[in-house]
Amino acid sequence: LGVGDLDDILARLAARGIAHEPVETYSNGVRHVVVLDPDGNSLSLAEAPTQ
Repeated sequence: LGVGDLDDILARLAARGIAHEPVETYSNGVRHVVVLDPDGNSLSLAEAPTQ
């Protein structure tokens, strides 16, 4: 799922006790993270690099 501000979303999720794996940054600048919901389901979030 593409997002506009990954850091903001992760902060809001953390405030609600939702865990995530470490954020990865790829060579093309895309940032990617997997978030785990309370039931253990994963959701992949990605942020495109700013230009």
